[in-house]
Amino acid sequence: MKIKPYWKPIFIALFIFYGSLSSGDNINKLSLFHFNNSDKLIHFIFYFMLSITLQFSILRNTSISRKNQILLTFIVVVTYGIIIEVFQYYFTNSRSADIIDALANTLGCICGILILPFLNKFTLSKYL
Repeated sequence: MKIKPYWKPIFIALFIFYGSLSSGDNINKLSLFHFNNSDKLIHFIFYFMLSITLQFSILRNTSISRKNQILLTFIVVVTYGIIIEVFQYYFTNSRSADIIDALANTLGCICGILILPFLNKFTLSKYL
């Protein structure tokens, strides 16, 4: 398996990793959203993007069935989100693990999986 076709989901995953494990003080200064629990929306958006780009990369570069593409995307993205939450709990002082964050990650993943067929239908997938 070549890594180059997967550069977009890898880039997003690294961005999530950095944002999740860096100091919360630095990230809050960059916040574009100013409402209660706005971080949940950010979790949703990033995991939505991760699931779309990963599933599309799998679609383009493998011959596995659609059902297995969905399952693989779901398992990889949700597991990644859980691992990030565990890392926040054990390896950071300024961040904390939150089950609601994991739920937002999962919902973003599910929505990304559900919307990809529509992106393919309207040829928007060429931008992924």
